[in-house]
Amino acid sequence: MPIPVRGKYPSDWKEIAKRIKKRNNFHCERCGIKDSHNPNNGNMLTIHHMDGDKSNCADWNLMCLCQRCHLHMQHINIYQGWLFPKSFPEWFKPHLEGWRNAKRKELKH
Repeated sequence: MPIPVRGKYPSDWKEIAKRIKKRNNFHCERCGIKDSHNPNNGNMLTIHHMDGDKSNCADWNLMCLCQRCHLHMQHINIYQGWLFPKSFPEWFKPHLEGWRNAKRKELKH
């Protein structure tokens, strides 16, 4: 089951998306494709909200992904334990740790 889409993009979404793309040197975090933002080649770099909430623009929640990887990630539900092997890929670990920290903070409040 895909992650449900919630929230609305903030008014400065274009600037946030550009910052995240720059953070990742305009490369897809998941597959590492180098020319992942070249519309002339049919490639488009996108930003994926890990928790499905468009209004949650915490760095840990934003993944810089090519279209192919974005479509793959949209079908993974974080609340069902993710469909990864027991050892998470290196690129994913900062996002997972950020999510875990955010959940811990929620539980404290």
